[in-house]
Amino acid sequence: METGLNIQKKRVYFVQIGLKKGFFDAFGQDVLNSILELGIEGISKVNVYDVYKVYGEISFSLVKKISKELLFDPVAHEMKIYSHSKDKTKLKIPSIEVWYKTGVTDPVAFTAIKGIKDLGVLSDIGISCGKKFEFFGSGITKEKLETIATKILANTLIQDFFINGI
Repeated sequence: METGLNIQKKRVYFVQIGLKKGFFDAFGQDVLNSILELGIEGISKVNVYDVYKVYGEISFSLVKKISKELLFDPVAHEMKIYSHSKDKTKLKIPSIEVWYKTGVTDPVAFTAIKGIKDLGVLSDIGISCGKKFEFFGSGITKEKLETIATKILANTLIQDFFINGI
């Protein structure tokens, strides 16, 4: 049984990693092409990010160290780290996050956990890996994003999706 002290030590952080401005986002362009093939109009650009949910007995500085040494390429990527308490309803850019459902094997997460241990981190840390897609254009609606999520981005048998910014 967990004590109140253990619960207080547990933290959740999100790490978002994307290409630096000026780098061509081939995955984003592929998603945009698929959207256009579906006949959905109004979206002119898609940015794609790798997102990691890092949780457990962990501090911000340790998340930053893990991210810089394991997840992040400073030549090509930009990185943001934020806490679970960030209010996602304030996000202005329409986006979809895709994550594996609880209980589904996340192979990237297994690799990341091994890498974290190889860094010498002995804390009880968990990690989940997902993708975030930001959409730019006009006439973007929740219905359009739901169609994009279910037809292009997520395999709803094994993945959940979350729409933000609308």
